[in-house]
Amino acid sequence: MLYKSDDIALDQIDRNLLRLLQRNALASTDLLGEAAGLSPTAAKRRVNKLRANGTIVKDISIADPQRLGFEVFTLVFVNLERDRRDIVQSFKQSIEDNPRITQGFYITGDADFVLLVVSKSLEDYENFTRDFFWENPNIKSFKTMVIMDNIKLGFELPIEA
Repeated sequence: MLYKSDDIALDQIDRNLLRLLQRNALASTDLLGEAAGLSPTAAKRRVNKLRANGTIVKDISIADPQRLGFEVFTLVFVNLERDRRDIVQSFKQSIEDNPRITQGFYITGDADFVLLVVSKSLEDYENFTRDFFWENPNIKSFKTMVIMDNIKLGFELPIEA
């Protein structure tokens, strides 16, 4: 069975490669070939095609936040003052430009956006709120939830066999 995404067909070999690469983006060509049932070179060509056609968007390494001094993670629900396209676009850009915001989502419901923010301490987060939220006249309100425990971290999508 083939899956289609924007007219890009993914066969079982592609799905096997994607499953492996989602767990280990640095998998050797030998491991890729074994997972795909192909020669290492043919498997690597398949992976390069998945990158070229946009199926693989980015290869990343996930750093240990505590080793980098980040102890506090917060989910922040943000409401903008007005629902104007220019204000929404400007706020989206400010999210992209701020390295302390590791994930940002434009959402429906009681808030306009939800952000995942990393901080070194609660005092550091308080300083962030002053600079990022209080200084922005287009923000009507924000609500913070401190994350107590990280149960699951990752970007791995379920890929059916």
